Amino acid sequence: MRRLNLPLVLDTVFAGLCAFLLFFTAIRFYTKNALIGLIFGICACLLFGALGYLYISKKQNKTLLVSRDEKNKKLLALHLSLSSDDYVKTLLKKCFGDEAKIRGNRIICGEQTCFFDFKMQPVSEDEIALIIKRKCDGKKVFYCNKISAEAAVLAENFLIEYHGINDVYKLLKDKDLLPEKYIYGDVAKISVWSKIKARFSRKLCAPLFWSGAALLGLSYFTFYPIYYIVSGSIMLILASTALIFGK
Repeated sequence: MRRLNLPLVLDTVFAGLCAFLLFFTAIRFYTKNALIGLIFGICACLLFGALGYLYISKKQNKTLLVSRDEKNKKLLALHLSLSSDDYVKTLLKKCFGDEAKIRGNRIICGEQTCFFDFKMQPVSEDEIALIIKRKCDGKKVFYCNKISAEAAVLAENFLIEYHGINDVYKLLKDKDLLPEKYIYGDVAKISVWSKIKARFSRKLCAPLFWSGAALLGLSYFTFYPIYYIVSGSIMLILASTALIFGK
């Protein structure tokens, strides 16, 4: 069953409501006819609501694809970092085709010699220096998750072509070689309550206390004190809870 896209529904309703209020108010003001204003308002509501729905839906889908790719890139980086060298060599060899050959921890493909070092931390200058020392024919190409700025400069100075996880992900995706299942890809998600609990520290005590106290103080000078009293009381309770139970 498809989940209800609440943000899309609310944004669409908001766009339609704004159009209705604008057209109904303007036309009723100039024509002095509420019925004509109502008809044009409903038409504007439907039209702009539909246009808003199409635009927002397209924008959401594009954002969803980008966020999904970013998530898969992170999973791929972790996957390659935890995989054996033999697995990575075999995977890259498939990308380069049958002409590629494995030589130790290198992959020879035509006039290119490909190196790799997938790990969680950015590649440092020391790793690039090791590649510089290696004697090989043709162009040197290096694959990794991420490379530091200093290492990138060193690689460029010695004409070493390097590719980060973005390029690796695109290469595997174009060759239809992305892993069907990532290592630790099914790790249990952290619950909302755990996230709230982790952020609920004693540091929240002071801002919550002063905000709650200010709202209670303002309740003496407003015509609707109940809202200030309730909000201020909730903040003071949260401040006390953070002080006692917060980390």
